[in-house]
Amino acid sequence: MRLIRVDRAVVSEEDKTVNFRVFLPEAERTRFKIACAKHRTTMSQKALELIRAWLDAEDENSSTNKGKGD
Repeated sequence: MRLIRVDRAVVSEEDKTVNFRVFLPEAERTRFKIACAKHRTTMSQKALELIRAWLDAEDENSSTNKGKGD
């Protein structure tokens, strides 16, 4: 396992944080930003939470669909 330095912390390459853009209408961005502020979280933290939940659901769907139709 290779270790790298990110923002003064040493993390494994698997934990490396990257960024990406999401394009959405300004009004939706504003609503999202306000909702995150109300919950005392950042837009990045909430987006990560939502993405992880969706990926977990995808993993569950993939495992339950294995073997069907084979």
